[in-house]
Amino acid sequence: MGNGDKLDPEEFLRVVGKRIRILRLTLELTQDELAAAAGISRSFVSLVEHGAKGIDVVRLMRIAAALEVALPELVAPP
Repeated sequence: MGNGDKLDPEEFLRVVGKRIRILRLTLELTQDELAAAAGISRSFVSLVEHGAKGIDVVRLMRIAAALEVALPELVAPP
């Protein structure tokens, strides 16, 4: 991103969703367990993991906490 490339929002959502899924599976959590820990619905977790749903910072913070990672780890550019 430092080279002047523009961030494509749809690609960003896909990358973040993939990271969330990988971290969730690494911790051996189901979508239901992650949703409960983050205070969101399982269907929202599924949509986010597939890059099909935008997500606000507060929910990202909750997911990061549930996955035991810092927020920048989820949203750093690819």
